Amino acid sequence: MKFLIFMGIIAVFSPLFVMAYGLTNQEEIQYLDNSISLYKEKKYDESILELDKILEFDPENVNALNKKANVFLTQGKYVNALQNFERAHSIDPKNLESINGIGFSYYNLDRYDDAVEQFEDVLKKDRRNIDALIGSGNVLLKLDQYDDAILFFNIVLKIDPNNISALIGNAQALLSVNQHKLSLSLYDKILELDLGNIEALNGKGQVFLELEQYEQSRIAFMTAQEIDPENITTLLGLAELNFIEEKNIKSQKIYEKILAIDPDNTQALIGEASVLVQLGRFDDALQHFDEALEIDPNNLDALNGKDMVLNDRVNDSLDLILLITIIGSVTSVVSFCVVLLKIKENAELKTKLNISNEQIEDLVDKMMKTMAKTKSN
Repeated sequence: MKFLIFMGIIAVFSPLFVMAYGLTNQEEIQYLDNSISLYKEKKYDESILELDKILEFDPENVNALNKKANVFLTQGKYVNALQNFERAHSIDPKNLESINGIGFSYYNLDRYDDAVEQFEDVLKKDRRNIDALIGSGNVLLKLDQYDDAILFFNIVLKIDPNNISALIGNAQALLSVNQHKLSLSLYDKILELDLGNIEALNGKGQVFLELEQYEQSRIAFMTAQEIDPENITTLLGLAELNFIEEKNIKSQKIYEKILAIDPDNTQALIGEASVLVQLGRFDDALQHFDEALEIDPNNLDALNGKDMVLNDRVNDSLDLILLITIIGSVTSVVSFCVVLLKIKENAELKTKLNISNEQIEDLVDKMMKTMAKTKSN
């Protein structure tokens, strides 16, 4: 009887015992298994909730913190990932997974110098650490140092000939230097190892796009989309493909879908701006270029696109004035210059583009020759 009473007390107060003494190994393993299963099903928020059950009772569980950070990485929540990796690192400064994780977080936040430092720190301790080697290769890819990137990926492939990440890295590097056939062969090898590898499918789509084999490109991207309908790389590829084929409305809809998922995606902003230019919606295009430049002030595609639109607007205005001049609406060089200078002083255009004196002189000279021909007739 006393034993039954004791067991009843334990049952009632077991949550307090768990809080006081932590989770059992069996419970922790169960939560980890649940998290992994949910992660594989792409139920990322639910996966994090399982890890939080561990962290609720053991806030300094390095394994759970690293796994939670990795889920955030997959979700593209790089700041959250960095915070969790740094928390794990502060608890266990020697944990290589945490150091690599900080490196990958920096990499995705475009902090390449900081990322390299993290990967170098790992490689000083373990020269054959695959994650650090791949991380270093990825940074070099971003910095357009393709030969050096391939060296790092090849070191990984000597250790593990079928390492998917290293094969993808090499394929991307080869594609970047226009080695299309070699790149394609690597993507095919990856798909032999992993039939549904979305990075390889997107890579094939891009190779065929650059080779102007549009139907094969579409097949690759559409196959990728069947696996993950909201994969941004896939959607960007499809949007570009439709734009090249002058299917502007379809391309625009895809870019809008991307921006609904990721409002700060500069590629989508610039892509939609380019479509809007083709549709003659120049003000909307300028707005998208400006939004891209707010996110990345040095983005050359956005800067060049914006300059192109502004130059075209000014040239259209000047051509209109010249046309009016030719048909006699402006009867003298003086009045022509007055109108031209008014355009130059226009508040909107003045802040965006200045017409040089040389341009004005050329236009006046052109107008005078035209008027001289008109008089002689």
